[in-house]
Amino acid sequence: MTGKLLLQGMMAGILAGIITFGFAHIFGEPQVDRAISIEEQLSHPHLPASAEKGHHHDEADGEVFSRQTQSGAGLLSGMILFSAAMGGALALIWSFCWQRTGPAHPRALALSLAMAGFLVMSLMPGLKYPPNPPAVGDPSTIGYRTSLYFAMLLISAVIIVAAAWSAHQMKRRLGAWNAALWGAMSGCVMMIAACMLMPAINEIPASFSADVLWRFRLSAFGTQLTMWCVMGVLFGAFAEKIVQKPALRQWADVR
Repeated sequence: MTGKLLLQGMMAGILAGIITFGFAHIFGEPQVDRAISIEEQLSHPHLPASAEKGHHHDEADGEVFSRQTQSGAGLLSGMILFSAAMGGALALIWSFCWQRTGPAHPRALALSLAMAGFLVMSLMPGLKYPPNPPAVGDPSTIGYRTSLYFAMLLISAVIIVAAAWSAHQMKRRLGAWNAALWGAMSGCVMMIAACMLMPAINEIPASFSADVLWRFRLSAFGTQLTMWCVMGVLFGAFAEKIVQKPALRQWADVR
């Protein structure tokens, strides 16, 4: 069964990647183009408009992949590969949890795990180290910033697991609803503490457009949310069909 779930999870990820590409292409790529224009203006503040166009054309000729390829085929292939990998991981985690929680509500379990994936992979680390468009960030600190982001990602995963375990432990004493609130509150407290303890990074140029920065970050979070929501819904439907087969229902009844 795990092999079938893994395949279905990757299929759900591929479909989610295609849909997410549409969202990113419509809402995210225009902000990247605006940020690139700002970056060129900051790099060449005294360059005339006509010369700036020629300079941008010369740089584009020297690129391995054009901007059009990056925002089209490159973005699509990257989305599909990443979503397929996340879909496979979602399927494995779902299979592990389903064997312990029982066959009830497979779609709810899939969507809950997908939302947890969004929190761990995007929202929680992004609250401390949000995504930045071109022209934001010192190239010499990219290694340091990347290590901090992955450290925050790991901390976010630990917080989610700890909050879920805490809610499970309190379920008998407080009831399901109150235990869920307890887990959410404890997770928020741990997240606030982690954000206060982790080093802060502020490398945004003073002249950079706040509107572009806000729209870029909003589109980045929206892209991730779209991917995880679509993946959770699709995989939940696929998984429900698999676990409703007679052999699997008989195995669940025996268990």
